[in-house]
Amino acid sequence: MDGAGGAAKCRHNQPWQRNDSRERFDISVTSIPEPLTTLRVDKWLHHVRIFKTRTLATQACDRSNVKIGSQSVKPSRDLKLGDTLSIVRGDLRLTVKVTGFPEIRIGPPLVRDFYEDLTPPENYIKASEARKERALVTPRPHDLLTRPTKKDLREIRKLFERD
Repeated sequence: MDGAGGAAKCRHNQPWQRNDSRERFDISVTSIPEPLTTLRVDKWLHHVRIFKTRTLATQACDRSNVKIGSQSVKPSRDLKLGDTLSIVRGDLRLTVKVTGFPEIRIGPPLVRDFYEDLTPPENYIKASEARKERALVTPRPHDLLTRPTKKDLREIRKLFERD
């Protein structure tokens, strides 16, 4: 600090203000990263939002729910452009073709740029029906932990009055 109470002088405040010619900031040195040509299966499944977490994608691979052709794949297997994956996610059986590799997890509007959905529409309908059936048969966990509402109590009374 100088005697007048001012701030201490730095050798350089910003990278482009460096005094030493050897340390000069050069924009031309920065390089643009090349696009990915391969990516691990678990990372790709997570990045294109087929699974919510990478852990779930890894578990699906370990359980043989992800296949290339008819062969199960390990999470560390590298995907290539044009690979066709068969994925079982709950009641839904997906078939997708790899068309690109995102470097990071991307937003839902951009997902379709990285794979082609080859899943027949019947698979989506079957999965939706199975989900609805399961909802009718098994109560939601929240419903088991809470007290009945007034509406529920009225329905229960009506059931007992019929008997």
